Amino acid sequence: MPSEYKFIVDTMLGDLARWLRILGYDTVYSRIYSDREVLELAFLGGRVLITRDGGLHRKAVKMGVKSVLVESTIIEERLAEASVKLGIDLIVNPEKSRCPECNGVLERVEDKSLVKDRVPPNALNSYDVFYLCVKCGKAYWEGSHWRNIRKVIDEARRLAEEYRKAYRPRKIKSKKGFGGGAFKDKNAPSNVGADTEAGKQA
Repeated sequence: MPSEYKFIVDTMLGDLARWLRILGYDTVYSRIYSDREVLELAFLGGRVLITRDGGLHRKAVKMGVKSVLVESTIIEERLAEASVKLGIDLIVNPEKSRCPECNGVLERVEDKSLVKDRVPPNALNSYDVFYLCVKCGKAYWEGSHWRNIRKVIDEARRLAEEYRKAYRPRKIKSKKGFGGGAFKDKNAPSNVGADTEAGKQA
């Protein structure tokens, strides 16, 4: 996935927006956006739309917006789908992460005086590196919650690899002889690996 790609997700995918930001992708999301606002922001901002709404997806494609449908309701599976369909790197690097709350850029901070009023005393004493959002001012650090973050990403990466293998082309035998075909794993999302409208637009 080219680093300059930016995303907007629909109102049903707030959890995916947070995770894309953690992965370092510029991702717009709001629970109060109407479909029209989502489409306008995607079109004017050159953003890729990620949605669970088939109708919204079709409207986006019709107006020339690159759009991808995701099916799952489970975050690990959503991330895996996004990785397979868009080439998203499932790698967590706090140096590149964005603020999961507001999408702001995070700056590395080693001067504890800059975050002393923003983090709990025990965190201030236990860690030497923090990440401060330049937009909302929220501070982050690699605490115990990062183990859970990496656990989710590791599972998403495993699922993505399964999805890719499930749709790896292989020859199949037909009544008329041998021909090209693709094997589809019954556990993979039905539209993973298919020719999506987003792919046709690319």
